[in-house]
Amino acid sequence: MTATGQRITLVLAAGLALALLQQQLLLRRPPRLLELESSSASSGPAALDLRFSRPMRRSSLVGSSSLQPQLAWMWLGESNPLRLLLLPGQTIPGPLRLLLAGVDRRNLPLGRQQWHWDPRPRLLAVVPVAGGEQLQLQRRDGSWQALTPVWPQLAQVQPLGNGAGVAVLSGDGMGSHRLWLLPLQQHNLVREPRRLSEPVAGGLQPLDDAALLFAHLSSNRRGDLLVQSSTTALDPGSTSVRTAQGRQWPLPHSASGPMQLLPEGGGVVVPELEGLTLHNLPGQPRRRQLLPGSRELSSFCPVSGRALLVRHWPDYRRSLELVEPGQPPRQLWIGSEAVLASACDRGGDRVWLVVSNWAQGSQPLMLALDRRGQLLKQRSLKGWEVEPGAPMLFDPTRQQLLLTLRSGSHAKPVLVDGSSLSLQPLAKQVRLALWLPAG
Repeated sequence: MTATGQRITLVLAAGLALALLQQQLLLRRPPRLLELESSSASSGPAALDLRFSRPMRRSSLVGSSSLQPQLAWMWLGESNPLRLLLLPGQTIPGPLRLLLAGVDRRNLPLGRQQWHWDPRPRLLAVVPVAGGEQLQLQRRDGSWQALTPVWPQLAQVQPLGNGAGVAVLSGDGMGSHRLWLLPLQQHNLVREPRRLSEPVAGGLQPLDDAALLFAHLSSNRRGDLLVQSSTTALDPGSTSVRTAQGRQWPLPHSASGPMQLLPEGGGVVVPELEGLTLHNLPGQPRRRQLLPGSRELSSFCPVSGRALLVRHWPDYRRSLELVEPGQPPRQLWIGSEAVLASACDRGGDRVWLVVSNWAQGSQPLMLALDRRGQLLKQRSLKGWEVEPGAPMLFDPTRQQLLLTLRSGSHAKPVLVDGSSLSLQPLAKQVRLALWLPAG
């Protein structure tokens, strides 16, 4: 063999040896946690999604990890990625401490680590102030923090479903509106407890160059934002979706009312003259599913594909229906009263609605039903009025509902216990109260 051949052989042998050494080092390298994200769990009060550098032994994570305060929880998935799911029916009293430990399939240990996690949503409110209205956020200590300047009017407020911001439609009080995005940086999942802190607001970002006559907003858990808007009374309007990554897609659908993004993403509910239709978002195979009849979407349930609809009958009665994938709508309630608001837990296991009979003085009544429509509890809201356009929203982490109720000339955020229907009005004058998801 020539000298050149020997050198080539030596180089190849050295390269092979180096590759084998690297392989051995990688095989002996302990597993690492690559991603840990809070997730909007559909079947429980909260969840965490985890991704590791190596497939893990789930049984070791079950035996070695712990959660304080002690709540019932389980691991979902085979080895990587995994989901830590808090089981349904529990309330989260405050921040949680997660001790994470376990081994991978080679029995190499994951470095023990401690995380502090607060999955509870925060309270947002449109607050009347001198000079107009302002968006404010309630801190954990009960005090309030201003998020926006004061505008003559805040016509629409839509928290992004991933908690990364709030879309707001400001008005000048004379029919002209501007659309803005307020980014929010949240600190709800951290290594050190002192870093659990209040959201930090970024600079307001204009989302439309032109002044708008009106706009309707909707968001999903991914943080996408749907905007239906028009600039003049003669403008037929346009609809677009702004993704969480900042890309914008026009929607070609013609609607007879407000469109709503599906919470889990990927689709949009479009009201049409012949009924409610479901379409895929751009970038996916075209789909159109029709549910005929005079129906309107009232609210979504946390479990994918479930929602509550209000159906209008020819004799002026209204009914509340639960829709589930592959099933015809199930009627839960029917009556002559107006349905002012609704909400549901999980896949419709519990349903709440507020109804009002205008012929009897508009006294609101709150009903709690099971998924078969059986009445579980009811409560008169005598002395209160539901603020027009304000939704009823369910917080699964504390098993409570949020309503905006007016007594006399002032409206307040009112927390409602999901089981007892007891009311807890907050000492804050507002026009609208909403939940900001924990990002």
